[in-house]
Amino acid sequence: MGHPETAVTYRGDTGAGRLGPRSMPSVVRTAVAALCLAVFICSAGMAYGQDVVITTNGDRLVGEIKRVEKDVLTLETAYSDSDFKIEWENVAGLESKRQFLVETFDGRRLSGSLSLDPDKKPVVQIAGVSVPLAEVSLVQPFERTFWSRWDTALDFGYSMTRTNSAKQLSLGTNISYRDERYVDVIFANIFSSSQDNAPETERWDLGNDFRRLLGSRWYINTTQDFLNSEEQGLDLRTTIGGGGGRYMLRSPSQYLALGAGLAWTKEDYTDTTLPTKDSGEAYFGTEFMTEKLKITDLITRLTYYPSLTIDDRYRLVYRFDLDFNLPGDWYFRIGLFDNYDNTPPE
Repeated sequence: MGHPETAVTYRGDTGAGRLGPRSMPSVVRTAVAALCLAVFICSAGMAYGQDVVITTNGDRLVGEIKRVEKDVLTLETAYSDSDFKIEWENVAGLESKRQFLVETFDGRRLSGSLSLDPDKKPVVQIAGVSVPLAEVSLVQPFERTFWSRWDTALDFGYSMTRTNSAKQLSLGTNISYRDERYVDVIFANIFSSSQDNAPETERWDLGNDFRRLLGSRWYINTTQDFLNSEEQGLDLRTTIGGGGGRYMLRSPSQYLALGAGLAWTKEDYTDTTLPTKDSGEAYFGTEFMTEKLKITDLITRLTYYPSLTIDDRYRLVYRFDLDFNLPGDWYFRIGLFDNYDNTPPE
């Protein structure tokens, strides 16, 4: 039932009566050259934005704030080939006219430009609210446009064993959207396995989890899931549901959520002699994510589907992903997926 997955986952003429470069006084030429140089420098600075990071020892660093996560601020500047990494405890203030999403450890989500609070340090003002920097868990720039708020990830894994010509291929993608009140995650996975003297096995699933945040802890959500599994004889299982839940722990670097709701499931089988099965279900789920481990990120989900219309029938869906962080935006993933049905087709 379960499939382990691995992924490793730019000479001009001067007209009569006009003052040309050769006839300019030296002082004027010097002034023009200085003005051009100043415009060039300002243009270069504008290319990197005008975000200001003030450190606890009084330094003012100008550049572009890329993000603040895992207690580290990443700043891109025009005068360095590599980004600056500043420990969050060494930051005393932030200034920017750009739009940012700021999250706190107690679950508040604020958006707007960043400014200093002259009466309090270290504090950042956003949307007219003063937030102590010690309470900030995430600072993420975003534009007002809808499409600029999406993040994407891609996984790829392949393995081959020569002794029995065993081959395994896995592909995965994750697309997420977030703003002050909404979180949407779309995911897709494909798995294929083949070897000598054994049938080929294929599975793919596509899902979406859309959440509307209510305050700092509660949320309501809708879910859609589509699964094809040769192992279970499923041509297509469609599950559509809705419910709600609560974050028992919540910050961008770690959360624990519990949820429940109702769902409708329709199952079409590869064996055409089997009738289509419809089922009303409840669901109970838990999800845990942490990025506080030194070299790995962990996320695990478990959802239990007891049927309300078919006696003694239930399903379990479990996923476990362990991501090892690599330089840049790369990571190495070890994943486990299990989809259990206590009454599969014969």
